[in-house]
Amino acid sequence: MSAQILITGATGFIGRQLTRDLASRGAAVRVLARSRSKARELFGDEVEICAGDLGDAPALDAACQGIETIYNIAGTYRFGLRHRRELWRTNVEGAENVLRSAWNARVEKVVHLSSGGVLRKRDETRLIDETDFPTQAPRFCPYKASKWHAEMRVLDWAKRGLPVSIASTTCPIGRGDEAPTPTGRMIRDFLRREFPFYCRTGLNFVGVGDLSEGLQRVAEAGRAGERYLLSDENLWLKDFLQLLALETGLPAPRMWLPGPVVRIIGCGGEVVDLLNRRSTSARVCLETALQARYTQFFSNAKAREELGWKPMTSIQKSIGEAVTWFRSEKKMEVAPVSSVESHVR
Repeated sequence: MSAQILITGATGFIGRQLTRDLASRGAAVRVLARSRSKARELFGDEVEICAGDLGDAPALDAACQGIETIYNIAGTYRFGLRHRRELWRTNVEGAENVLRSAWNARVEKVVHLSSGGVLRKRDETRLIDETDFPTQAPRFCPYKASKWHAEMRVLDWAKRGLPVSIASTTCPIGRGDEAPTPTGRMIRDFLRREFPFYCRTGLNFVGVGDLSEGLQRVAEAGRAGERYLLSDENLWLKDFLQLLALETGLPAPRMWLPGPVVRIIGCGGEVVDLLNRRSTSARVCLETALQARYTQFFSNAKAREELGWKPMTSIQKSIGEAVTWFRSEKKMEVAPVSSVESHVR
């Protein structure tokens, strides 16, 4: 069967879950991957592989031929001012290339993966929803700014007639976060005992399996030019770390830092990231420090009502799957549970 679905970013954390889910259901899937060997290692002969990336317009044009649905999952998920050019190239220019190729190939449906972090609550009395898209890109936040500009490109193509919908995810959790993403890095750092403090910030988490299901629902029923929040559980960072403690047997950090101190550390983190060229993403930087000022609690009511999507996996289970996966990695050095059992309450 010739491929009907194209997935960019298939070898990444979210993309590999989506690819496997679709292939397991008998879908004819084609993936665009920079590394053909890695894609083959992950998916075997279950998918068709096209070599290329979002900056390779001819490869994108070829990959889109004969395709009915595109999932644009590829993107750079990094924090720190040093990465702003790469973020723009991949997340903005790359998205534009995908949209143009989809238009030229007359693709029937495009799902563009974005970040719920772009949204900013205007009314403190309610949860963030799809209407909270700001009128300007955030300053000093290159990752979120790149996602904002990419969404503007998507909305412009939707006005031209391209059947494209936006799926906005929050913090994905689960097995297979190889890079890892900043969310996975939180779990990895916790396991390594490298998460010494917390601040009062609210986050939203979603299991990667539920996210995959939501993306498929957006492809099936999402309206063109519309945004759908694929979010699940709202948690204070302190409560999330307590769940990690329960799952791992390791103690949660007890040191609380006020916002001004976090922002000072964020500025210092930018300097460290600029000096450490081997860093792929700053642990604490100006963007994450500024983000920590906000309570990022979301509503998924629109996705539930319009798409019939409902998260089915508890966040505790998703945390457990992520912890098990990280601990099973041979390169993963984590603190032994026995050394900290006396501190667990």
